[in-house]
Amino acid sequence: MSKYQELNYKQLRWTCPESMFKFKTTEELKPLDKIVGQPRAVEAIRLGAELFSKGYNIFVTGISGTGRSYTVKKILEEVTSHKPELFDYCYVNNFENPDYPRLIKLPAGKGKELSKSISDAISFLRQRLPKLFEEERYQQSRKKILDHFQRKERDLLHDFDEKIRQHDFVRGQMENEQGVSQVEIFPVVEGDAIQIDEVDAKATEGKITKKQAQTFHKNYKRLHSELYDLSRSGMKLVLDMRQALIDNDKAAAKMEIETIFNTMKDRFPNEKVSIYIDEVKKFIMENVHFFVQIETQPQQASGDESEKETDKFQIFSVNVILDNSNTVNAPVILERSPTYTNLFGTIERSYDSSGFWKTDFTKIKAGSILKADQGYILMNALDAFNEAGVWVALRRVLIDDTLEIQPYESFFQLSQLHLKPEPFEVNVKVILIGGQSLYTYLYEYEKGFKKIFKVNAQFDYETEKTDDMINNLARFISKICNEDKLPHCTPDGVAAITEWAAEHAGSQKRITLKFSDVADILREAAFYDRYSKEKFINREDVEKAIEWRRRRNDLLDDKYKFYILDGSTLIDTDGERVGQINGLTIIDTGMLSFGKPSRITASISVGNQGIINIEREADLSGSIHNKGVLILSGIFRDRFAQNKPLNLSASIAFEQNYGGIDGDSATAAEIYALLSAISRIPIKQSLAITGSVNQKGDIQPIGGVNEKITGFFEICKERGLTGSQGVIIPIQNVSDLMLGQEIIDTVKAGKFHLYSIQKIEEGIDLLLGLPAGEMNEDGTYPPNTVFGKVDARLEELRKAAREQLGKKKKKKAKSNTIYRVKTGLE
Repeated sequence: MSKYQELNYKQLRWTCPESMFKFKTTEELKPLDKIVGQPRAVEAIRLGAELFSKGYNIFVTGISGTGRSYTVKKILEEVTSHKPELFDYCYVNNFENPDYPRLIKLPAGKGKELSKSISDAISFLRQRLPKLFEEERYQQSRKKILDHFQRKERDLLHDFDEKIRQHDFVRGQMENEQGVSQVEIFPVVEGDAIQIDEVDAKATEGKITKKQAQTFHKNYKRLHSELYDLSRSGMKLVLDMRQALIDNDKAAAKMEIETIFNTMKDRFPNEKVSIYIDEVKKFIMENVHFFVQIETQPQQASGDESEKETDKFQIFSVNVILDNSNTVNAPVILERSPTYTNLFGTIERSYDSSGFWKTDFTKIKAGSILKADQGYILMNALDAFNEAGVWVALRRVLIDDTLEIQPYESFFQLSQLHLKPEPFEVNVKVILIGGQSLYTYLYEYEKGFKKIFKVNAQFDYETEKTDDMINNLARFISKICNEDKLPHCTPDGVAAITEWAAEHAGSQKRITLKFSDVADILREAAFYDRYSKEKFINREDVEKAIEWRRRRNDLLDDKYKFYILDGSTLIDTDGERVGQINGLTIIDTGMLSFGKPSRITASISVGNQGIINIEREADLSGSIHNKGVLILSGIFRDRFAQNKPLNLSASIAFEQNYGGIDGDSATAAEIYALLSAISRIPIKQSLAITGSVNQKGDIQPIGGVNEKITGFFEICKERGLTGSQGVIIPIQNVSDLMLGQEIIDTVKAGKFHLYSIQKIEEGIDLLLGLPAGEMNEDGTYPPNTVFGKVDARLEELRKAAREQLGKKKKKKAKSNTIYRVKTGLE
């Protein structure tokens, strides 16, 4: 049987040799300008960035601080050096249906040119047309039209007046009951014009005969009807005159309008621009007075009126919502606040003078998705998914390659405004940055996700510790020193940071890729360097920064240690106890992870309930810890129930645990506690153990080994080191040891011990003081071994269980007999 190994102090930490650095300070190094340690992620990002097939958007996963955003930007800088065909996007008024603004897509830089050309043309016409209509040639043609229609009007009235005069009537004006003046015909009696109602009175007075009165009434009806015909003819003359004046205005302005806009069409050979210019020409030709009336209004108009007149000309504006005139390479947009409006744009609105909402095509605003057209947009995945409506709209854009700008309220059908801008096609690569768990959830459960995010760029949090990687770390330190204007590092300072990087990775063979944490340590070391007389950052500065970083965040650690040392939390570090062992747990507060010892106890009795996990019964145990307890049962069946049943009732508990526990790193400790409780052999309380176990008794590695060892060591140190104290760890974790110098020195002096084991049996000799024992051919164990004593004790429990079962059967049989006798008597 293999035996445990006591570790040498040299095995407890990897020390970075300063001799590998061939510089006096990092100032001599070329700052790191490449991405290191992430070949898998880099390859994935390059694939997604350069492959513009449908669905090849990128979801970048990994923990924060591993350089995800920096790496993506760096790669995009390289792949966007090509010059794609970029476009400007403009919205213009739809003169036929203003609720449906027209979209115009132009080559980059042409949007502003079109906007300026239209603006210049309108400004020119606003100045030119009023002056044109003041010119003598125009005034003469206008006068000719007016004279023509006035003459026709005079002829028409003269003919009518002559006709009614023959019947003793004249044309005149009178007011009706509403006080409105209107044309009327009046009978003429004795040279005076009277109203028709006065004719009968004149006949009574004898001034005319009754026959003449009757004739007046008869002629009035006929002539009054002709008067209506005259009014209609007059109205037609007015309308014809107005149309003639309009046609005259058009004819006068046509050359100016045609010249300026036809020249513009030649400058912008675009079908949609041509359609738009034709609509502008048509509108202006049909509304020439629009320019003349506005420009000839009094100058003392109020501010509100002036603003209204300015607003009237907005119908001719060109709303350039995306201007790429200064963009050369493929755009890369970093959207830090991925709200619906910021991403997809909106249609702004305002109140009019009546207090109602109003909007038009000039209020349409572009979002980041459009700005990233023909390029890339980068955003935080969790931020995007937390914003209402963003994912649904983003999915629609990526599936349809089409974007329709609508306000956020319209997305939820809350808006009463119904502006429907023409949608446009977009070609954009979306890059989301988030955690692996979020990606997995979306991939499994979110509709359409796997079709539009086909590339997962996975960032590692650690990498192999090679000389090349260490040199790259030194160059990274040089880069941060230059960028942040920090003192540069000496070789021993770089060595200290490299050791911390390995410690942060929890391994002698690997170093962390959380370079943001490395940079923070460097900045904090520079802070402490201010108070030293040294010009450069050295090992002492780095170690002080690490020490004080821990000190700033170890309040909870201090509290736990205080409760243990004052006896509130029960932990023994010497002596021996049956069924009691020191397990090791780890607590993560976010900024700091630390280990602490926990008392694990086991008790047994006669019964058949098996092994009870008290934490589970109290709902304080996680699923992984529950699994560990079930594995523990499997080990006992494998060792002690090959040819006989396993009859016992046992319970295991983490004493004084009130906050819950999970993980399987205490499985080995629980096994030893049970073996002790069953065999009645005490466990040495000077030792603590951590390790996972499988059903075959193999010890498996665990996490946080450095923190766990440190946690138990500090308690032992405070109580006084006895020379017998120590920690047992899985053999696989030996290469993970990056312990502090104090522990290394204590182990070197023989006052503290570390042991590694690979089978459950190896720890038995250490903890219980007896060998585990090997199974004989008949399935028994040697009597003077732990397994032998456990097997013997289990046999006692089996016998006791059988006796209890026999007594219960006899009592039940006796009870049944008495019942039958009573029944017979009855």
